[in-house]
Amino acid sequence: MSHKMNRDERKIIVGLHRREESALSEVYRIYGRMLRSMAERITGNPLDAEECVNDALLDLWNAVPPDDPTHLAAYVSALVRRRAIDRVRYYTAHQRAGREYVQSIEELSDCLSDPDGEDWGEILTIRDCVQKFVDTLDARDRRIFLLRYYRFESVEAIAELCGMSAAATGMRLMRIRKRLNQMLTKNGIQI
Repeated sequence: MSHKMNRDERKIIVGLHRREESALSEVYRIYGRMLRSMAERITGNPLDAEECVNDALLDLWNAVPPDDPTHLAAYVSALVRRRAIDRVRYYTAHQRAGREYVQSIEELSDCLSDPDGEDWGEILTIRDCVQKFVDTLDARDRRIFLLRYYRFESVEAIAELCGMSAAATGMRLMRIRKRLNQMLTKNGIQI
């Protein structure tokens, strides 16, 4: 799935390559609300979410150049998501973590367990397998999966966004997890 960069994104990328601070301001203006919302769903705290966004913008500043993202919204979302997850891990307490993050991770725990130790080969194998699985999903299931397990949206929010009932969305998520579990098992990934 390719992404055609729009004029605003291209202008921002050029600005980042030229080290123009106004490019970061544009990223925040265009994507700030979405990024804060995602970070808050993960951290459960608006102040932590704002710090995650600010840290991710600094990461963006430091990464471009040499990086040259082709989908700016996805790139900066990944940076924010990583920062927010790191923040939750730092606090290591479920009581401070965002409810939707904790619930979505618990849902996937039947499919994905933590690899033993720091086995990066196993981590990369799992990552590749999950990416291939997502590519096999139809557009609606892919959207539902990514909204739940990447953006950590609530089942109710996903239902509203997809024009479905919460019960139908929950059932669809359960079926998607079952298919993921089957694919992981088929590929020899221990559960």
